Amino acid sequence: MKLRSEELTEALKKGLEAVYLISGDEPLLINELSDQVRQAARKRGVEERLVFHAEAGFDWKSLHEEANSMSLFATQRLLEVRIPNGKPSDKGETLKALLTNPSPDNTLLLLCPRLDSATQNSAWFKAAERHGVVIQVWPIERNHYPGWLRNRLQQAGIQADPAAVALLAQQTEGNLLAAVQEIEKLRISGVHSISEEQLISALGDNSRYDAFAFADACIEGDVRNASRILGHLRSEGQEIISILGALVHKLHQLVQLTGLHGQELTNAFKDCRIWPRQQPAYRQALDRIDEGRLFTAIRLAADVDEAAKGRGDDPWRLLSELALFLCKKKHR
Repeated sequence: MKLRSEELTEALKKGLEAVYLISGDEPLLINELSDQVRQAARKRGVEERLVFHAEAGFDWKSLHEEANSMSLFATQRLLEVRIPNGKPSDKGETLKALLTNPSPDNTLLLLCPRLDSATQNSAWFKAAERHGVVIQVWPIERNHYPGWLRNRLQQAGIQADPAAVALLAQQTEGNLLAAVQEIEKLRISGVHSISEEQLISALGDNSRYDAFAFADACIEGDVRNASRILGHLRSEGQEIISILGALVHKLHQLVQLTGLHGQELTNAFKDCRIWPRQQPAYRQALDRIDEGRLFTAIRLAADVDEAAKGRGDDPWRLLSELALFLCKKKHR
């Protein structure tokens, strides 16, 4: 069944479905919905979580075998399958088989970018609709963005006057993660109400060394600046997940832009809320980073995320290596 994003919380209270397919191009919203599923699974005794990165060349047979094997450590498992391009390389045959005959021991969490109409008419997608929950996360329209900000501020216990909301919308330029981070800073500072003047003071001039400046440097291919900013953020005690999130947001934007030219690219810039002054850097990145390298970067970002949660190598080293990987010049 199809659900809207805001309906997931109530649906999870009724129990876990066999599959949750969450698709869209807003990393913040995708991550928040995914976390809801993960938390609900833990509350219902799901003790093991396995993550699969289904890029080009992924061994779908291994997923099928894992899904049908008995776990030595847990009776219930969450199988999280991340499909960076939204198109399973085996045409969805494995997912169709798993979804048509779901195991009572597994819950599938499928994460994809925005899916085109052909994919939504595929057999595996239809099977997900029949046997579980499908949520398509739509971008927040520009005219709805201030209202979204106002709701997030209220959820944080902050009352903001209209001018302050308008300023925050202007400063964050539709970047949901940037907005949420600014709101979190206000909440931690004990702010309960704020005017435009107070917000100007609170925002300050922190654009030089913040997570988004690091992400911008990676997109621009400026390895020296990226390394300097990352070192500063680490020394300041910034959370690595926030830094990574800013970079992943831009990587997902690049996925949407890959392969587009002319008017198609211009329209895609608008859909992705990439302002004109930002577009030259994205054009250069598209010339430097091909599709295969981009999906590798997304996989490396997932490795950083796992490490940051204590399930891998040093996350700061991995993030530094990811920055170097993105900044490398294209081989001619």
